Amino acid sequence: MRITAQLKGVDKLLKDYRKLGDEGVKEFGDVKKVNAKGIAGMAKSNAPKNLGKLSQSIHEDKVTELSYKIKVGLDYGVYVEFGTGAKVNVPPELQKEAARFKGMSTGSFEEGLQSIRDWCRSKGIEESAAYPIFMSILRNGIRPQPYLYPAWKAGITLYINDLKGSINHLTKKFNTK
Repeated sequence: MRITAQLKGVDKLLKDYRKLGDEGVKEFGDVKKVNAKGIAGMAKSNAPKNLGKLSQSIHEDKVTELSYKIKVGLDYGVYVEFGTGAKVNVPPELQKEAARFKGMSTGSFEEGLQSIRDWCRSKGIEESAAYPIFMSILRNGIRPQPYLYPAWKAGITLYINDLKGSINHLTKKFNTK
């Protein structure tokens, strides 16, 4: 899953950090790295656990010294996040991004049915229930189980506070020299 969300105002803050030289740019990168790890950690913690594959697939990815992405390595992650069918629920600011996934298939009917069989076994449910459960999912959809978006929302608040605190610290440091 790759949903792109940009935070407004970060470019201006980066300019402020750059005014403080190499130390400022390094500090900016450090704050980004710590917060990317934090968001990925929260998303892992929030992700529904069955076999743990979804949670294990979540990680932060360094794009440049000053840029990170949070990635979900399993195609079905977007469907867990937003739901399917009539139960889809996408936050307004992600509508455009999420629309890219509409109608996309992540596997065959047999693969989906096998996943439900595996799930039934793990829950102690008769495997004969797998087919009706799977058909119900196909007809009615699955409810969203947001894990990444809540982590991103919480992480952004922490990130902004960390950036403000960091720039204030560095500004005071350079003003006292």
